[in-house]
Amino acid sequence: MRLLRVCCIALLALLCTYTILRWGEVFRVEGVRVVGVQHLSSQYVAQLTQIVLGANMLRLDLRGVRDEACRDPWVRDARVKRSFLSRTVEIRIAEREPVGRVQLEGGRTVWVDSEGVVLGAAAEEAALHGVRLKDGRVPTEAVSALRHLDRTSTALRSTFPHFDASDPDCVVARGPGRPQVLCGPIGTLPTALATLERLVEAPQVELEVYGRVDLRWGSRVILKP
Repeated sequence: MRLLRVCCIALLALLCTYTILRWGEVFRVEGVRVVGVQHLSSQYVAQLTQIVLGANMLRLDLRGVRDEACRDPWVRDARVKRSFLSRTVEIRIAEREPVGRVQLEGGRTVWVDSEGVVLGAAAEEAALHGVRLKDGRVPTEAVSALRHLDRTSTALRSTFPHFDASDPDCVVARGPGRPQVLCGPIGTLPTALATLERLVEAPQVELEVYGRVDLRWGSRVILKP
């Protein structure tokens, strides 16, 4: 009987201690560190901090904090860990890296990553225009075209600053006082860019005297007045 009484008292003490720790002020989060941020806005970081700060560490939903962090398209992954000793929570962010800018169908210019994820608005003008989203992302062919455009020469980019991809079956290059250049399907744009770069840099070719340049036929270049 005495042993039973002792066990009951011990159990009650454990329950009280657990309740105090889980619902009391002992293990409140006193500090939050958000690590790995380069592109995320300070407002978003502050929002993450406010969600965690002051919460009870025993009841803190680490998966929920991670899911909240990953809601922003700039976040590729996030890890959350807590330190009971210092009463701090660290949110380690792995951000997506932009590969360039595209202008979407409708006129909005955005940053995109290598997987075609739209990261956010871009202030600077994009060379690739009229891109249509597929399942909420920029198609892989457009991302590849964007990367090749960024690697072209300054002479080409200044001569033909705009590439219209509103018809993915035939990208059209345009520039002030320059001919319209039919580059063919967006998937073959890298090949067309190499040909167009040679034309721009060839001293014997005066592109401005032509009205249209057709690069849709492989190695053949058709110049039309």
